[in-house]
Amino acid sequence: MTATGRPGPAPPPDRTTYRVTYAVSGEVRRDEVTVVPGYSREDDIPRILAARLAARPGGRRSARPPEVVVLDLREI
Repeated sequence: MTATGRPGPAPPPDRTTYRVTYAVSGEVRRDEVTVVPGYSREDDIPRILAARLAARPGGRRSARPPEVVVLDLREI
């Protein structure tokens, strides 16, 4: 509430989840990505997906992350 007793703007959400359709290595895939204000943004989604795809068993990562192209992004 503001000093005048009227409600102020709503605080930002704790997190926002997106349903993402993206292309990687010529293949179209879908996934969900959650971003947290102050830690990640909508612009980070391709990098987040690439990091997920680059993970290998044993916690190792491939030398070069795959290129991810976002085709569709919808907040859920």
